Amino acid sequence: MAKILLVEDDELVRDMLMQVLQRASHTVLCAANGEEATEYLQKDKPDIMVTDIIMPKKSGITLISEVKNRHPNLEIIAISGGGRLDPTGYLDLSESLGASVSFEKPIDNTALLMAIDLLLHGKKEKTGSTTNH
Repeated sequence: MAKILLVEDDELVRDMLMQVLQRASHTVLCAANGEEATEYLQKDKPDIMVTDIIMPKKSGITLISEVKNRHPNLEIIAISGGGRLDPTGYLDLSESLGASVSFEKPIDNTALLMAIDLLLHGKKEKTGSTTNH
């Protein structure tokens, strides 16, 4: 399956999403904020990054912008419960900066896993690699 970098400052949400992703056989790297995510990305190359938008130290918006500059082929899923704006405003901005998909919290786990599968499938088609199921 995929190696996923999960960036979420809320420990309960991070743990819940990590369990959902691991149950779907994904390898999950966890970061509590954008700075930690940047450190992971200097050492490792995940297939997909799932990032919250409103976080301390470095926001998801800043992270998405930086990641798209340094790793243009990394698929990004943005998640947000809102903040000063309605979550839709943050999610629209994240997509304009390069997120492939966005979800409002609370996240529909099935929809998240389907989005990951679609992004992985699209990535394999772009690179021409195939898998046998």
